[in-house]
Amino acid sequence: MAGNANSGRKRKPTHLKLIEGRTYGMKDRAGEPVATGELGAPPSHFNERQREIWIHALGHAPGGLLKSIDGALLASWCAAQALHEKAVTMLNSTPVVIKSPNGAPMQSPWVAILNKQTSTMRSLVSELGFSPAARAGISLAAKEERDPLAHYFGE
Repeated sequence: MAGNANSGRKRKPTHLKLIEGRTYGMKDRAGEPVATGELGAPPSHFNERQREIWIHALGHAPGGLLKSIDGALLASWCAAQALHEKAVTMLNSTPVVIKSPNGAPMQSPWVAILNKQTSTMRSLVSELGFSPAARAGISLAAKEERDPLAHYFGE
């Protein structure tokens, strides 16, 4: 389960607790699953801009953090960024306030698209380790095998 049903807060992964030195009250989680497999080429259904975003993200993401299972999250982030860019481009060339079919002023639909994609991207950056705050609690330095972090990040 991704979060605690009572508090609504997401459960912090064990490897992040270990990195932070917070082991008080932790249950033995030696059997906690660790994702494997590297991410590769962008999805075949992506357009050219989405492919560029994918390649840029993989080239600049914290090394060793993203695994194959994270592909759907990264794909969602790439699609959101591409649509965010399109909304910004459209808002740069069209009015923010337009007339509705009945003549009343209304917000351009591009504003809602921009806001939705911003929200989507903000929720995914912490999951993917793309924000400064997310990276602040992550350490992927090489560890000796007897280190408990080796279980989560490999040798």
